[in-house]
Amino acid sequence: MCVDPDWVPFERINPQGEHEGIAADLVQLIAQRVGLKIDLYPVKTWEESLAASKGKRCQIVSFLNQTPARDQWLIFTRPIFFDQNIIITREEHAYIGDPKSLTDQSIALPRGTMIEERIRQKYPNLQVIITETEQEAIALVSERKADMTIRSLTVAAYTIKKEGLFNLKISGQIPELANALRIGVLKDETVLRDILDKGAKTLTEREREAVSNNHVAVNIQHGVDYGLVMKVLLGAVLVLLAVIFWFRKLREVDRAQSILAEQRGDQELLARREQSRLVAMLSHEMRTPVAMIDAAARSLSLLIASQDDASKLRIERIHQGVDRMVRLTDQFLAKDRLDDEALTLKAVLIDGRELCRQLVDQLGNSPRIDCQVLGDTSLHADPDLLQVALHNLLVNALRYAPPDTLVTLACNGEAGRVVFVVSDEGPGIDPEEQVHIFASYVRGSKGKDTTGAGLGLYLVKRVVDLHGGTITLRSQPGQGANFCIDLPRVQIPSLPVK
Repeated sequence: MCVDPDWVPFERINPQGEHEGIAADLVQLIAQRVGLKIDLYPVKTWEESLAASKGKRCQIVSFLNQTPARDQWLIFTRPIFFDQNIIITREEHAYIGDPKSLTDQSIALPRGTMIEERIRQKYPNLQVIITETEQEAIALVSERKADMTIRSLTVAAYTIKKEGLFNLKISGQIPELANALRIGVLKDETVLRDILDKGAKTLTEREREAVSNNHVAVNIQHGVDYGLVMKVLLGAVLVLLAVIFWFRKLREVDRAQSILAEQRGDQELLARREQSRLVAMLSHEMRTPVAMIDAAARSLSLLIASQDDASKLRIERIHQGVDRMVRLTDQFLAKDRLDDEALTLKAVLIDGRELCRQLVDQLGNSPRIDCQVLGDTSLHADPDLLQVALHNLLVNALRYAPPDTLVTLACNGEAGRVVFVVSDEGPGIDPEEQVHIFASYVRGSKGKDTTGAGLGLYLVKRVVDLHGGTITLRSQPGQGANFCIDLPRVQIPSLPVK
């Protein structure tokens, strides 16, 4: 096995020549479960490790992202560890919503990594400064020799706390560059890959978390930045006031609509357009402060001692509030668009297989999703609207099903139609509730302990109706739920839907 000899806390070769770190523990756990003995191939640099792998001097590489360049000589197991990549800057740098908007900015990146490969392709506007190690990249930012770096949240938290680099902060993230770390296997070792993949499938989220906590926890006491705490709390209050203002305005618009309903149809249409503009404006205005609060909370979490459980709980509640606000905003915007009588269905030829893959990627390549595709799954549909519908079904299934069960996403091509099925092993839906389950602002009794606006299944039904399809629900209490979307293959592009 080839490894990265200096990627703390993920992995390293210690002075005694032993492989240690998060990757070492996870790979050995997998090896024990499938009965393999793995020997370490000693190297001094990551470049030397890659060269040894390409030269077939080692059969596997312990911990790396899958990229097109690496696909040339490796095949991969399913992910064994997930981690966000974050943008790290100095404290005075502004929040970065989209790196494409930056000019004359430099970014420090370790040589030969997935991030270097993807940043050069996706963000040619950034000047790349190559380093030999993760620590060097972060140090260059701290020393004002680079404007930013993009690193793993786990590595960044470890390095910043260990080196005391508290002039740094998290200034954003790029979800599509998240780490899904796998075991790489030489292409001609397919049997070995399949054996390791079976072991990887047995890893649980609790085991990953325990291994990570064992290596990332650092016994260093640091004072809490109370100024940052006040900023986070002030931001939360501002968001709360914005939400109250938003809903009051929506109620005012609703009352105005009730009066205008008795007047001419063109006046009602005008009121609806005003509401749409108001919802879009407020949703847009809320996204930036919500993102800033989330980034500030992530920065604060790096400064809190590992045993400060009370502060961690408060920060977790901030994250939960931010996630809920983002979901509510997205659902209200989707409902507003779908309720527009002048909506034009933008149908194009899409591949159901690719759509399913994109949905799994959006949900962090969740190992809980079993994706099954059969037959020719091409159809004419609005990809954005169809993605909204399937995303809502998958999120509901993952939320209500037990965490140790799989959620199935199936896509079957049949004569003249394509069928999508999302099924879970959750608590199911009572028969008397199934009659109203697709109405707006209706929530089932099983969801009383979870957050939500009761719009998810309403949006699903509206999207299916717009495509001229049908949706059926099969469910019994305690036996899970099965949602089946049956869509015709052919839609007429740009046809106004009444």
